[in-house]
Amino acid sequence: MPRLTPITKREQVTGEGLVAFDAIIESRGSINAPQAMHMYVPEIAQCSTALSDSLRYRSHLSDHDTELAIITAAREMDCDYVWSGHSRAALRAGVRPEVVDIVANLGSLDGLTKEEAVIVRFGREVVGNHKLSQEGFDAAIEQFGDANTIVLGALIGHYTMMSCTLIATDTRPAEGAPVLPKRPEA
Repeated sequence: MPRLTPITKREQVTGEGLVAFDAIIESRGSINAPQAMHMYVPEIAQCSTALSDSLRYRSHLSDHDTELAIITAAREMDCDYVWSGHSRAALRAGVRPEVVDIVANLGSLDGLTKEEAVIVRFGREVVGNHKLSQEGFDAAIEQFGDANTIVLGALIGHYTMMSCTLIATDTRPAEGAPVLPKRPEA
């Protein structure tokens, strides 16, 4: 059970919360776990959903690249909830199962295509190392161009934020959903 009661029904909100709730329903059809927690601050819920929609559906990154970036952020944050939905979405978007496995198990980039490695390296460095090497930046610019390199960073950052909310509220995926393997002990 999450630490806060999920806000998933219209009757749970009033005032400006109704505007945010209705906007999310219009965008998504339902309130999912991150929005259910963000609804405690309706402006965050509405802005977060709008940003997510922009990054996922109106950028020039392919569905494959978008989902690979999201699962990389989920792995770096050890967020089972984001992993549970997006590892399946990644497979539907054409991410190879062996790539999902490499991301899940923090495997070597050697098993990835050059294009896949750019995304995973970017996420691992930015989230895991808290900095991006010049080589990682240059590779992203070469692959995506200036604007979509910014989209890549914002997408990874957005799912890092979502992970923080879900981890803080102890929101877990449904029973039987895919979860991340435990990190190897250092």
